[in-house]
Amino acid sequence: MKPRILLIIEGTYPWYRGGVSEWVYQYLLGLSDYHFHILQVATDEFLQLDPYQALYPIPDNVRSFSRVHPPKFEQSWQYEKDAWFASVAPNLSNLSFELIHVTNTGFAGWLGSEISKIRQIPLVLTEHALYWKEVEKGAVALECGFKIEGSVIGKHQIMEDFKEIASEVYEQAETVVSVSKININEQKALGAKSPVYIPNGISTDLIEKEIQLNNDPVIGWVGRCAEMKNPLRFFDLVDDFRKQATHSHPQFIMMLSDANEKKLQQEVIQRGKCYDEVELIWNTSAIEHMSRMDALVITSHNESQPLVMFEALAKNALPFGWEVGDVTNAFAITVDSSTSDAELVQKIDHVITNPNILKELIAERKVTLMESHTWEIIFEEYDQLFSTIGSVISQ
Repeated sequence: MKPRILLIIEGTYPWYRGGVSEWVYQYLLGLSDYHFHILQVATDEFLQLDPYQALYPIPDNVRSFSRVHPPKFEQSWQYEKDAWFASVAPNLSNLSFELIHVTNTGFAGWLGSEISKIRQIPLVLTEHALYWKEVEKGAVALECGFKIEGSVIGKHQIMEDFKEIASEVYEQAETVVSVSKININEQKALGAKSPVYIPNGISTDLIEKEIQLNNDPVIGWVGRCAEMKNPLRFFDLVDDFRKQATHSHPQFIMMLSDANEKKLQQEVIQRGKCYDEVELIWNTSAIEHMSRMDALVITSHNESQPLVMFEALAKNALPFGWEVGDVTNAFAITVDSSTSDAELVQKIDHVITNPNILKELIAERKVTLMESHTWEIIFEEYDQLFSTIGSVISQ
C-alpha cells in the first residue's frame, strides 16, 4: 500500500501560475496512486478562495485541502513559533498520513519538521529555492504572501531566521532533495547530509520534435511579476536592441503572472506603454505562446532551476541570460554577472539571425531535456524514494 502523504506548500498552487505551482500539479498527477492531504501556508487573500474553483484543478487523489495563515513574524522567531504551531495544529487533528513532504525550508518546512517530530513520521524535503538567499537577494515577499519589505524585524534577522529554520529541517528530514544542482553545496553548508538531486521537468507531449524557426525574430520573457524575477531589466534590453541590434529587428513578448507585488506590477504596466514592439500578456499559460518565440531571456536576481527554461526549449525558443542558479550553458546561452546588457544583446542578435547556429544550439540542449527532464522520469524517482521509505515504515 502506498503511504498517505501530508504535502505542505506555501502559496502559488492552485491559484497562481509559475514553476512551483506547475510542479505541484504535475507531482499530484504523476503520483496518482498516492493519497494526499495538502496543507497550505497562505495569506488572507488566498484564504478566502475556494481551491476547487482555482486556476489549476485539484486531482481526485487529494483527500483534503486546508490553509493556514503564515506567522505574523513581528517578533523573534523563537518567541512566535510555538504559538503559531498551536494555531495550525487543529487543521491536522483528523488527518491520517504516514509521510510528510514539504516544498521548501521556510514556514512550510518548519511545520513539517515539527509534525515529523511529534508524530514520529518521516519527512521528505524538496527544496525549490533557498528562502534565506531569496531574502538576501532582495525578495520583497514570499510565496505565502508574507511581506519582507517593511517588516518590523528587518531583512537581516529574517534571513538569519530562515537559515536556522533550514538547518532544523535538514536535520529532521529523512531525505533532502534539491531541484537545483547549484543549491546542494549551500544545503550541505547548513547541515544537510547527502542531498539528492531530482530536477524539474516537462511533459513529454509538449516537446516539439522538429525544430522550426519563425520568419521574424521574437524574443520573450516569462515569469511572475516579482522583484526576484527582475522584469524591468527586460525593458533595458529592449532599449539596447533599439540602439545597437545590427541584424535583427525583433518583436518582444512579456508573459507575466500576478505575484501580489502591486507596486512593481504598476511599474511594469506603465513602462510597457512606452514600447510599441513589446506585447504584454497577463495570467495566460506561457506554453501557449512559446512557439512564437525564438529566444527567451531570463533576468532573475536569483534562480534555482526555472521550469520556464525547459518549456522554452521544448517549443524551440533558446534561453539566454546571466548565469544564475541552474541557468547555465547546459540549457541556455549564458554570460557571467559582470556582462553588460549591451553585450548580451549582441550575443542574442548574433544567434537569432543565424538560423543554422540557432538550430544547432537548441538541438544540443533538447537532447538532455528529453533524456533527463520529463515528468515521467522525475516522478518515477519520487515513487521509488517514497516506496523505499514506505517499506521502512511497514517493518
